[in-house]
Amino acid sequence: MPKRALIERRPWLLGSMVLALAWIWLQGSETPGLYLLLLKAAPLLLLAVYTALRHRGNDTRSLAGMLVLQGIGSALMDYMPLIALNALLVAYLIGLGMFLVHRRVEMDGGRKASALALTLGTPLLCYFAAERAGVGVPLFLGLALGGMAAAAWISTFPRSRVGLGASLIVAGNVLGIAAMGGSLPAVALAAWPLFYLGNLVLATGVTGELRMRDDIF
Repeated sequence: MPKRALIERRPWLLGSMVLALAWIWLQGSETPGLYLLLLKAAPLLLLAVYTALRHRGNDTRSLAGMLVLQGIGSALMDYMPLIALNALLVAYLIGLGMFLVHRRVEMDGGRKASALALTLGTPLLCYFAAERAGVGVPLFLGLALGGMAAAAWISTFPRSRVGLGASLIVAGNVLGIAAMGGSLPAVALAAWPLFYLGNLVLATGVTGELRMRDDIF
């Protein structure tokens, strides 16, 4: 079984990370735009395949759907922003629903405060970033993103991985919006790596926790 798992799952995760590094290296190069578009989507698409194989269930199907839509949304942002923003909106609504299913019954004050800050702070950060860049970003996107991150933070999944991953996704999105005007090249370089790293940490955290629960029960 371990050998089969290695063959079926880990190559998808490794391929995702390799292609993510390739895109970071090649962004801004003279590589044709279509190839960069596909390369930008591929790491999250492969990560979605990994999650679907790592654990079979409704939660990981939802997670895989969220990853696929994020991959499509991030890749199309420079070419079809309306489609991209709607793909991201649906992705975060799927993530919000998934994490709410696993919300904690009892929460300490710190967890509640962090969830509230993410819920209210994320749309505000998205708004100010969009204002700074001179672009329009739907309020619902910031609300869905903040809601997803807050739900991840108060879920039964480990904060050190899933909560952190969701927070990194928020940071990557906010920086990506701020860089849309083209006046902040350094911010643009940092946005997508943070976005991908957040998804990587979140996805491996969710699937690892679900597998551990299956082993226990």
